[in-house]
Amino acid sequence: MWDKIGQYFTGRGLHEVNLNHAGMRLFYAAEGRAADSVLLVNDEVVETLSREQYERYLGTIRKIFEQQGFETVNQMTLFVTSRVEQCKTVGEGSAYWIVDGDYGRLIIYEDQPEDYLGIRAVIENNLHFGGHSRNADGAQSGWRQDTEIIGRDKVTRIDDSRAGAYLAEKRQRQRVLSSQRNRRFANVCIVTIVLIVINLIIFLMTDLFEWETLLAKGWISWKDVFENGEYYRLFTCMFLHFGVDHVGGNMIALYAFGDVIERQLKKVNYILLYILSGLGASVISCLYYHYLAETDSYSVGASGAIYGLMGAMLIMLVLHPEQRRREYGMRFAVFAVYILYSFLSASENTNIAAHFGGLVCGAVLFPILEWAEGRRRRAWKRKTTR
Repeated sequence: MWDKIGQYFTGRGLHEVNLNHAGMRLFYAAEGRAADSVLLVNDEVVETLSREQYERYLGTIRKIFEQQGFETVNQMTLFVTSRVEQCKTVGEGSAYWIVDGDYGRLIIYEDQPEDYLGIRAVIENNLHFGGHSRNADGAQSGWRQDTEIIGRDKVTRIDDSRAGAYLAEKRQRQRVLSSQRNRRFANVCIVTIVLIVINLIIFLMTDLFEWETLLAKGWISWKDVFENGEYYRLFTCMFLHFGVDHVGGNMIALYAFGDVIERQLKKVNYILLYILSGLGASVISCLYYHYLAETDSYSVGASGAIYGLMGAMLIMLVLHPEQRRREYGMRFAVFAVYILYSFLSASENTNIAAHFGGLVCGAVLFPILEWAEGRRRRAWKRKTTR
C-alpha cells in the first residue's frame, strides 16, 4: 500500500521531494507562490514517533518550502498505519488522515479536511475491500448509500436525505476558514503600505511638528557625501519630503507602481529593488551635480526609488507581454505617458538626475532579481522527482 500510494500521487502530477528517510515520503503540488504538501508516514515511524518530533518534522518541511519562495504552505499528513490511537495523539492540532491498509479503511475525523488535492478519491478507490471508507471500529460504509462522519469519541451517522446537505455545508465552511487563514493578506501589498506609512510618519515629524533638523541631517548634497563622508545621507534622503504636495504625489505614485511590482517579486526582492534603486538615484544625483552641473544642491524625496519601480514595471511589461495585454494594458499606456510628461515638465527644482538614475537602476535590477527567483525555482524542481 505504501508504494502504491506514491505511484498514485505521482500519477496525478504531484512532485516528490527526497527526504532521505525510509519511513517518510513528501509530495507536493504548487501553484504560483502557494504549495500544498502531503507527508506520508509509515507504520515503523509511527510506532516510535512522538508529538514533539512530529511537530519538528512539519516545521522543517514548512521551512523547506518557504526557502524556495513559497509564501503559502498548506500541509496534510497521511499516516499509513494501523496504530490509530497513536496517530490521534501525535497528529492532534494538525491536518491528517489515517490509511489503515490492514483493514482497508480510510479514517477521516470530523474536524479534518473532507478532501485535499483530490486525493481522497484516489485513496478510497484503491484501498482493499472495494475502496470504501471505514469507521474507527472497522465497519465498512458505502459512500453513496450511507455516509459516515467519524468523530473522535463516537461515530455520527447521517441518513441519506441529510448527508449531501450536511457535507456540502461543512465543505463550504472549511473552505471559507481555510481561505481566511491562508490568504488573509494574499492580495495586500503589505511592504508598499509599510513604506508609505514610514514616509508619512517621518513627514509629520518634520513638517507638522517642526523637526526641521531631520531635514538638515538627512538631505543629500554632493559636498556632504564626498567631502564630509556622510554616506548615510544616500539612504536617509529617500524618506524625507518638502511639503504636502511633494509627499502626497510621491506616495500616490509609490502605491500605483509598488502595487504592481510587489505582486511580481518576492517581498525581500521587492525591498531590495526599492532600496537599491533609491541608493542608485542618490549616487547618480551626487555625481551629476559634482562633475557635470558643478553646483551644489540639496535634495530629498522618495522619487528616485519610485522611478526605480517605474523602470522595473517597464521591463516587466516588455518581458511579459501577456500581462500587458491582460491586466496592465491601460496602466502601461498611462505609465509611458507619465514618464514622458515628468521629464518634459520638470522644473528647475526637480532632480532629473535622481529620477533618471532610479529609472535605470530599477530597469537593470528587475530582470536580475526575477532571474534569481526563477533560478532558485528551477534548482528546486531539479531536486524533486517527477
